[in-house]
Amino acid sequence: MKRDGPVQARSVATREKLIEAALDTIFDVGYEKASTPEFSRRAGVSRGALLHHFPARSDIMVASMETLLRGGTDEIRDMAASVSRNEIGLNAFIDWLHQLFSGRFFYLAVEFINGSRTDDELRARMIPVVREFHEALDEIWRGFCEPTDLSAQEAAVVLNMTLCLLRGMGIQTVLRQDPAYFKRLLDAWKAVLPHFMTGEMKDRMFPPPDG
Repeated sequence: MKRDGPVQARSVATREKLIEAALDTIFDVGYEKASTPEFSRRAGVSRGALLHHFPARSDIMVASMETLLRGGTDEIRDMAASVSRNEIGLNAFIDWLHQLFSGRFFYLAVEFINGSRTDDELRARMIPVVREFHEALDEIWRGFCEPTDLSAQEAAVVLNMTLCLLRGMGIQTVLRQDPAYFKRLLDAWKAVLPHFMTGEMKDRMFPPPDG
């Protein structure tokens, strides 16, 4: 009985090593080319150990996707705490989002999104985790929008406009390595964003219904 704790801890550690190896491999070679033998080789564990934790390739792919997105969600919730303590402002949050959507996390997420197009199980498992990720972002955004006169629906529109811009910039970085260009886009967005949240621009974006 005394061995159960150490044995379980080793099992958890092995599982985590395999998932991290899978994410590293997917990042390096892409979702389609990533193979389970390479996962076990990078993790330094036997093929039998991999099959014990993940009998099928789809099992480790789904687990890796969930680990990636839930890790991102945890980071976002930490950021929300900083917002609530007034430790960061809107511009700092946009800069942080830009880093998130132009690095390893984003490129891995794109690999899983592409994979889910033809993998029904991955897509079904991905949807609720992505929803959780976006709910965490909404939580932060509400903190910025509380002092404004935006409704919850209007705030969501402005947030998603921001995310669409940053995702597009992230995709563009695959073919365009031009930090100055992306900085100009980001600075322009940070300059106009406050105007979308209050005043005349809000009225233009969200005109009252007719009648």
